[in-house]
Amino acid sequence: MPRDTDKGVLLAPMEDVTDLPFRVICKRYGADIVYTEFISSEGLVRDARRSMEKLRLAEEERPVSIQIFGGNIDVMVDAAQRAAEAGPDFIDINFGCWVKNVVARNAGAALLKDPPAMAAMTKAIVDAVDLPVTVKTRLGWDKNSIVIVDVPRMSKHPKM
Repeated sequence: MPRDTDKGVLLAPMEDVTDLPFRVICKRYGADIVYTEFISSEGLVRDARRSMEKLRLAEEERPVSIQIFGGNIDVMVDAAQRAAEAGPDFIDINFGCWVKNVVARNAGAALLKDPPAMAAMTKAIVDAVDLPVTVKTRLGWDKNSIVIVDVPRMSKHPKM
């Protein structure tokens, strides 16, 4: 089936869904870019088995991104470097997850409550890895705090 080459199909990162076999199948059926399930930065820096398993990539799924989440900048930088060693095409930061367990750790969408911290974390990760870095996010924490247009301006990074 012909596709418009100006448009891409991106497989959203989904916990307990976008494992390696699923990503490969989606790639075979037309996904242009695939993402791992999001991986806890704390799990990566502690070499947690479940987190390490999510780093497995296959050549046939490229381009592929590893998505990480966390609330501590230093831990996120370490996790991004570990993720980069796994050989993805880029790293994605999750600033969009609203799940209570994630937000309680000041991770995911919780960082939308603190745009300067969100920008600082993004800049630190961009500086720490030699791969492109993308961000999955929401417009704001709620309808009264639409902040996403301000975050890139705060980062003021030459690569961004």
